Amino acid sequence: MLKTDSTDDAKRAVGHFVQRAGKTFLVLRCGDVFGEERSVRVTPDDVAEFFATQARKLTSGCRTLAGLTGDWRSISELAQACLGWFKSVNVVGMRRAARRRHLIPRF
Repeated sequence: MLKTDSTDDAKRAVGHFVQRAGKTFLVLRCGDVFGEERSVRVTPDDVAEFFATQARKLTSGCRTLAGLTGDWRSISELAQACLGWFKSVNVVGMRRAARRRHLIPRF
């Protein structure tokens, strides 16, 4: 089976902080709340989990995506960028992940 490296496309679509990318994952270089740089692997399941449990959480200023916790604005923007990536390269997988969390995908 031929594997495709989509890193360059993901860097253009999502941002320069993408280290590696494929149809089912994104590896991102991010800073945590302590200012430490770390790599985070995001999958369609992580994005669906975020939108099912975190996106509408109004009681906290923090949100979490794939184990990365931070200010709700930056984490929400990151989740939106990841959602856009997965919708463009793997819409079937993203829809499947959303349905597993009882979300109705509108894309």
